[in-house]
Amino acid sequence: MQKLEFKEESEIELTKAIINKLPFLSRFDVQKILENKDVKVNNARVKENITLQKGSNVTVFYQPKESKEWYTLVYYDDNILIVNKRAGIEVVSESERDLLSILKLTYPDARAVHRLDRNTEGLTIFALNDIAEKALDSAFKNRKEIIKKYALLVDGRVDITKIKRTVYLKKVPNLAKVWISEVKTSGYEPVSTEFDAVEYRGEQTLMEATLITGKTHQIRAHIAYYGYPIVGDNKYGKSKDKTLHLTANFLAFNFANKSPLKYLNSQTFEIIPTWL
Repeated sequence: MQKLEFKEESEIELTKAIINKLPFLSRFDVQKILENKDVKVNNARVKENITLQKGSNVTVFYQPKESKEWYTLVYYDDNILIVNKRAGIEVVSESERDLLSILKLTYPDARAVHRLDRNTEGLTIFALNDIAEKALDSAFKNRKEIIKKYALLVDGRVDITKIKRTVYLKKVPNLAKVWISEVKTSGYEPVSTEFDAVEYRGEQTLMEATLITGKTHQIRAHIAYYGYPIVGDNKYGKSKDKTLHLTANFLAFNFANKSPLKYLNSQTFEIIPTWL
């Protein structure tokens, strides 16, 4: 059992205050701690999620939990950090827990320059200083210096000739999803993905996708539009499997000669999806 003591500097929900200090804990974890009466506020034990007043003194007793369960380290130097993100966590979020907050416990200078969907696992890049952050932001915008590939398993035997490389995408915030169209329409923007069928597995197809653009749910919505939803993707298809079979499994670099990250051009990074 470990002890955390802190003085809260604002009016805030107790659960949120604890997770802000221990971001590897979920709300469920904190609720259990409260139920066990392992939290004191101003020296009085509490078991409910109260609202803290500014200046409240909080003591939390908790069992250590391995924060690295949400990622494994793939590469690290003075400029960048590459990790294999587990499915089930946002890279950056307005909620109490995200991968960036967890990484900052070990790598306090980490800055998010690359996003994966919450339920997508795989290789994720973080900058560790201003120079690297600027270089990576530029690389993701020009779309030529970072090669990103994904492995995916879809329902159906894919006819690759029917899938257009470029379609149009529109975000639908109230539904937390996107719509796809083959025709340019008001509110839609062009997105491009290169798909290749790798192997038929019965009535499913193992595929590779290379991102040319990088928009929210791009791969998931693009391939589902043609009738091949990703296994485990109940937002754009129907599946009994709860694991999204989509992994950012390959990274390579093609930085310009003047880039401070040019030294990475000789390296490639590849992982095996957990669902394979």
